[in-house]
Parts: sequence; structure tokens; C-alpha cells
Amino acid sequence: MAEQVKDVSRLSAAESLARGLSIPRPPLWLIGSWAVGRLAVVLTAAAIRPSIWTFDLWDGRWYDLVARSGYLFVPGRLSDPAFFPLYPILLRGLHALGVSWAIAGPLLSNLAFPLALALFYALTRELFDASLARRATIFLAIFPLGYVFSMAYPESVALVFIAAAPLAAMRGRWWLAAACAGAAGLTRPEGLFLLLPLAGIAWQQRRALDATGRGATLAAVLAPTAGAVAFPLYLASVLNDPLAWTRAQQAWHRSFGITRIVTAFSRLPGYVSYDPLFVRDIRDVAFFFLYLGLLVAARRVGTPLPWLALAAGIVVLPAFSGSFTSIARFGLVAPPLFWGLAGITKNARAERGVQALSLVLLVLATLSIGYVFP
Repeated sequence: MAEQVKDVSRLSAAESLARGLSIPRPPLWLIGSWAVGRLAVVLTAAAIRPSIWTFDLWDGRWYDLVARSGYLFVPGRLSDPAFFPLYPILLRGLHALGVSWAIAGPLLSNLAFPLALALFYALTRELFDASLARRATIFLAIFPLGYVFSMAYPESVALVFIAAAPLAAMRGRWWLAAACAGAAGLTRPEGLFLLLPLAGIAWQQRRALDATGRGATLAAVLAPTAGAVAFPLYLASVLNDPLAWTRAQQAWHRSFGITRIVTAFSRLPGYVSYDPLFVRDIRDVAFFFLYLGLLVAARRVGTPLPWLALAAGIVVLPAFSGSFTSIARFGLVAPPLFWGLAGITKNARAERGVQALSLVLLVLATLSIGYVFP
């Protein structure tokens, strides 16, 4: 018995999650598409900035700061309470294992991404056929904004949990689903929307659940909210301000309101400027409308309504903050967008064309890392 406990303790978190979900060995095409995408990103980044710090720029500096020093709120200034805590916690854990701060973030993101791809593929096969699952997974691996999956950003980790929680739920592993959903809520605000597909799955399985199963199901459905609420409670304890996240967002010109989407559109003419961020601003607007089209395509391939609601929340809700900034990146953790993209590329020629275009755009998008040093 002691030997068994010892062996289990040696499993990494990724191995434990994979075993708990009974994920088979990834097919060669998945490994190949992941390798092609990462190679394109790494070589492009090395060409513009040959340094181990290339993938530690932009928001990565903020996550690194939280991991090193904790949270500090400065009213009216850019402050780190704008960033959710699980990713910095993992960075601190890696550093405690001897990994330098400089590479902890990129290392974590790059290790999490292949696991996220495997989970995404398994989830998509549960909902659709193997052919659509293959196309959607390849598109995710080489998507133009996919350079973020190699940076010190939490999207890779968030995608792991966003795919794992409903996959576990569909397989009846509701306590595992609850753990993953809670972790998603602590990783990114988008994790909160997981309650929608989890509630849908719970409704489908309601007749087969006993009293214990219903308790686990309820825990899983509430877990994303619990994870998200835990963050302001923590900020209340360390900063005496449970609204520090909201106040910090305002320094990035984000404040939510029902009419703020009008403000977001009214700012569009101002994006045409000589500001170095001009290309990124225009990109976010373009991807916002692209994502709306992919949502329609996702509906046409039979994506369940709770999943469409999750994707709509991830893509549309940020526009009600008065800004389109980063919406292109937010869409990376919305699985239905890639299901929609796979749905409109059933033709082999269309599939190859979109793959080629995605790789070209991935290289061009990676170049944006070097636009401005924050």
C-alpha cells in the first residue's frame, strides 16, 4: 500500500489529469501540428529578439511580478490585481523547483499547451465526429494568435481546465470536473462561463444521478463561480479591497456597463493612428467580427447552446467594457470558435488553404511581440 501511495505521489499534475480522464496517447498528426505551430512561433520570435526573455514580455511581466512579490494595488495606475492568481501560483511553484523566473512562464505555457490540445481533441470527439475533431485541433495548434500559448500568459493553462472540466463531466467524473472548473475560475475570468456547459451536461445526466452524484454535479456547476469569487475574497484579505480587480481594470480603460459597447465602437476611428499599438488594435476589432462569424458556423455544425453561450460570453462581453483590446486573445479559450472553423472547412482544399493561411498569419502575428517594450 505504501508503495502505491509513493508511486502516485510521483505523478505530475498533467499525468494525473490525463489518467483521470483516460486520455489515449495523442495521434501523430496532433503532435506534428503542435510541433509545426511551436516551431513557427519560436523561430519567428528568435529572429526578432533572440533572447530567452522574448516570451516573457507584455502581461507576462505582470504575472511574473505577482509570482515574485504578491499583489499591490495603486489607485489610478496600472496595477497587478488585474491579473488572476493561479498562473502566478504555478510560476512560483516552478521557481521553487529551481526554474529561473526568466523561463518559468514560457516553460509552463509550452508544457501546458500540448496537454490542452489533447484534452480539446478528446472533448471535441465526444461532441462531434473524429474528422471535425481533427480539423478543429489542428486549427487550434496553428491559429494566428497561437503565439500566446508560448508566452508567459495563462491561456494554455486556462484551456487545459476549460477542456478538462466538461470532458470529465461527460464521463461522469464530477468531482474531477469540479476541481478543474474551480481552477479555471482562478486562472482567467473566462473560466466563469464554464458553469454554462457544465449545467447543460448536468441536465442531460440528471435522470442517471443518485443523491451523491447530484451533490458532486452541483459542486461542479458552482465551482467556476467559487473559483472566481475566491480571488476578490483573497484581495480583501491582503489589500483590504475586494474590488481591487475591478478598480485595477479601470486603469486599462475597462469598466463594464450595458452602454459601454457603444463606447467601444465609437473609439474605432481613433484606432487609425501612428500609435505603435495600432496594428494590435485593428487586429482585435477584426477578430471580434471573425469570432462572431465563427459562432454562427459553430451553431450550424450542431454546437450545443450552452457552449455557444460560453463562447459568446468570452467574445462579446469584453466589448461591454468599452474596449476591444485583447478580444483576439480571449477567443483562444473558446472551443466553439474552432468547431465553427472546422465546420466550414470540410472540403480538403479549403482545409489546406486555411491551414496555410493560419501558419502565415501565425508568423506575422508573432512579429507583434517586438512592437513595443512595455
